Amino acid sequence: MEIYLVRHTKVALSGDYCYGSSDVELADSREEDLAKVKQKLNGVQFDRSYTSPLTRCRLLSEVLVVNAVMENALIEMHLGEWELKKWADLDQENVKAWMNDFVNISPPGSESYMEYAVKPVLFFDELVRSSDRDDKVLLTSHSGAIRAIVCHVLNLPLANAFNFEIDYGSVSKIEVVDGWYKLKYLNY
Repeated sequence: MEIYLVRHTKVALSGDYCYGSSDVELADSREEDLAKVKQKLNGVQFDRSYTSPLTRCRLLSEVLVVNAVMENALIEMHLGEWELKKWADLDQENVKAWMNDFVNISPPGSESYMEYAVKPVLFFDELVRSSDRDDKVLLTSHSGAIRAIVCHVLNLPLANAFNFEIDYGSVSKIEVVDGWYKLKYLNY
């Protein structure tokens, strides 16, 4: 079984803004960005496809496959009261505390990364259990969900989730053989 994890392309918001599960638009370069991702997957025929229902993932999924299943477990983490606010405008003491222990500490009005990560990981595990050995599956999602799945596959603590990059429009591939996971490539 092969599972392709694809992160959505660049968004219209600058890095000055905090966003998670807010439904933000893709950047003006969307057509070019979407075409680049499609080229990375050129020739791969998927047996199943799932996407976060947020616009930035759904639009990419529509370019890659026909009729992907919308899956809420693939939505990005909600950042509570911080959603769509500038990082500089947030209480910096709270931001610092969260960044020092994002696994266990929640942004105000949200959940911790530990609580969030359960959803994409449970979905991934069920997907593996319910798939055939030769299936090729596409998951179009967000960096938070992809990081959680990669940590799970590599048996890494969630605290290591930001020790690797998940770029906009990147593809990562996991191979499953007889219940064993192998990360074939990350952030391509």
